[in-house]
Amino acid sequence: MTLKISVYLVNGGMQEWKESDSFHQKLLLLQKRGLSGKQLIHELLTDDWGVPPSTIKIQGKLSSGLSVDESLFYD
Repeated sequence: MTLKISVYLVNGGMQEWKESDSFHQKLLLLQKRGLSGKQLIHELLTDDWGVPPSTIKIQGKLSSGLSVDESLFYD
């Protein structure tokens, strides 16, 4: 299955792409390590934003059948 990643930028723009289950596994690992906000997004995606994001939305269904609907805030 795939996850849809939607990045909402502070200037009103948006970027979208798809990721595999491994993206969600990496997210959970980073959260377990205590990362959140800007630090989590930098480790999970990138720290090289031209225009920074305000929110990252992760939606979809994993191959295990688990539904994912999570928002990460760039604070």
